[in-house]
Amino acid sequence: MVIFIVNIIRVEDAVELDKTVFIDVRSPVEYDGGHIPGAVNIPLFSNDERAQVGTLYKQVSVEDAKQMGLSFASTKLPAMIEQIRRLYKEKQNIVVYCWRGGMRSKAVVSVLEMMGVPSLQLLNGYKAYRQYVLDRLKQYEVKPTIIVLCGSTGTGKTMIIRQLAKRNFSAIDLEHLANHRGSVFGQIGLGKSATAQNFDAMLLQELDRLNNQPYIVVECESKRIGNVYLPECFYKAMKQGKRLLLSTNMEIRIDRLIEEYLDVYQDQDNDEAIISSINSLRKRLGNKKTDRLLKDFNSGQIRTVVKDLLIEYYDPMYGYEKSDLANYELLISADEVNQATETIIQYLQQLGR
Repeated sequence: MVIFIVNIIRVEDAVELDKTVFIDVRSPVEYDGGHIPGAVNIPLFSNDERAQVGTLYKQVSVEDAKQMGLSFASTKLPAMIEQIRRLYKEKQNIVVYCWRGGMRSKAVVSVLEMMGVPSLQLLNGYKAYRQYVLDRLKQYEVKPTIIVLCGSTGTGKTMIIRQLAKRNFSAIDLEHLANHRGSVFGQIGLGKSATAQNFDAMLLQELDRLNNQPYIVVECESKRIGNVYLPECFYKAMKQGKRLLLSTNMEIRIDRLIEEYLDVYQDQDNDEAIISSINSLRKRLGNKKTDRLLKDFNSGQIRTVVKDLLIEYYDPMYGYEKSDLANYELLISADEVNQATETIIQYLQQLGR
């Protein structure tokens, strides 16, 4: 009788390995709900198969569930092993995980070892990784000064963040991590927003990458971005950071918002989502203003709708037009995004670090 000894590794050790390939053998729906950043999903069970095994486990018996799982897995294992073998390169580490470091990951690691592909099983699986992320964020010390770009909706904050990142300045696009623009219209054209599990993991990864830098540039955000929340450590660092104020005229703001929300996604039919978002403002704007916005939108008066939303909803909510300029380190004209980016770069370089 051949007994395979599965090599096990703790989360804390696995994340420190160089050239690591994480293999997530959970079902696609589990993977989408939360996974280690960069992990490759090679599921042992499909979503439907996982549901069937789970039902049998709860309603019949553990043994029957194991037998069903074995029948599902036996046909998949050869292709899975071959796929993992292709991912494996010399001196790379293969770390396999499932939900709790149980039978799924153990089975795959055992077969990998039998086929001559060195691999490790993640102790306690993704559940342990999720707790690791939460524990680290709870006690995280954000070392860089946070430079917060402030400004009314449409002033180009996100575009500038992305330009800075492309030029290798320390910047985090929080809205990209959340896959949400942080407003009532924030999900339009973007698909599903990030789960809390994935957002936290990606933010932790970015913080670790940049935590020895003198500064990190971010866009001003509330604690909540769509369906996710900034961890207290980072939100506090943002509140204590340096604030830069961007401004531009109303017509430029309207142009940018139409391009961002409509022109960029012209191949998608977002009318229903936009109408739903406008309707969600009834409590704040009242029925009369909301009905007028819907009428103008349905009649194609997009520019009028955007302008009215800025004047009657966004600007009063954020209040930058009436804010005390003494609260900001620098006032920047954002009429030209490239020039505004250069002004911010000059400011960053003058920090003398």
